Amino acid sequence: MMSNASSFVDILLIVEADIATTQLTEQLLHECSGLGVRYRKVYLTELTEHVLSGNAVPLFVRTADPVAVSWMHSLKRSNIPYFYYIDDNFWLIEGDTALAKYYQHPIIRRSLRFAVGKAHTVITNSSALKEFIVPKNSNTVLLPAFFDFSLLPAESDARDAEYRIGFAGSPSREADLEVLRDVIPYFLARRDDIVFEFVGCLPKWLEQGPRVRFFRHMNSYADYISFQAQRNWKIGLAPLDDKASNKYKTNNKYREYSAFRCAGIYTDSESYVDSVVDGSTGLLVKNNLAECWIAAIERYLDDEQQRGAIADKAYDDVRRRFDIAVVANQWVSLFQQGAQILMSSKVLPVHTSIWDSFIRSLAHYWLLIEISMYEGGIKLTVSRALKKIFRRFLKTEKS
Repeated sequence: MMSNASSFVDILLIVEADIATTQLTEQLLHECSGLGVRYRKVYLTELTEHVLSGNAVPLFVRTADPVAVSWMHSLKRSNIPYFYYIDDNFWLIEGDTALAKYYQHPIIRRSLRFAVGKAHTVITNSSALKEFIVPKNSNTVLLPAFFDFSLLPAESDARDAEYRIGFAGSPSREADLEVLRDVIPYFLARRDDIVFEFVGCLPKWLEQGPRVRFFRHMNSYADYISFQAQRNWKIGLAPLDDKASNKYKTNNKYREYSAFRCAGIYTDSESYVDSVVDGSTGLLVKNNLAECWIAAIERYLDDEQQRGAIADKAYDDVRRRFDIAVVANQWVSLFQQGAQILMSSKVLPVHTSIWDSFIRSLAHYWLLIEISMYEGGIKLTVSRALKKIFRRFLKTEKS
């Protein structure tokens, strides 16, 4: 199946959209290119028999769309192994957010079960998530996540009069911030120099003002890292509430805050206990009581020397263990194994009939209708349909 006897490994990166996870995966594959890996990114809508019949190992990134599952069926029939990367526990997502409703839908649940269960290898970054998935697919591997230090802007010597404390996350993280409801007013009332900043998520109970700032989500992960690094946060907050799905999250906040030399405060959860050393590379809060968060912030405020030392140790730790150059080597080893399996397999050309294509399109559009009805009923469904028709009309007019 490999086109030549060189040491190159070809990966076909298959994504639904350019969300943060897919951007990070592409960063990693770009780093792997210096280690004998070549990759090509295609969107799910661009997949064809010809694309999948090449000499690359398919790598699907957290997709549960029935269209993807249809192509996975084709790969299985052709004896082509595929990898599946997942960085969150979508089975346990609760609430009524759009993301939660999407993964709670029966169609998505069935698709997710097939995608994970039939993958040759499932890749995760969380030991807890690996343990959860192993019963669904015994060939589930744990590989570390990373931070790309090349994204950081040049260091600035500027000294800010403000003492900035921050949080960054998606809108779905609002419930995690509930523990700070009494914490933020406490410090705003006692320290005139403290400013709280939020990127991507601002609790409804907190009003913006001169000392409470909100910055919207950024589609480009590289832009987000550059922006956040320049905010010069002294303290980074990483609360997690007791939702079941939270125990399966990666240590993303630890890697990012540490790379910014920002001293972090983290909920003492499965996401952080394996990476944060309490009092050395961060502070772990034993529970979600407001007084515990107040005590942790005061500990940093009262001892700037200790706060700086913790920030420096955390930076060194992340640089040593999670730098993209270090992590890439481990991913390359797995990709090489996949290439060897592909070479030794008796592969058949990927073939789909007109009927397969029809069913795939029907499943996709039916899903759109189902999800819209599930999220907001007939009104939302009609609204989305009209918007799609309008976009197509504009596209036709321009052409």
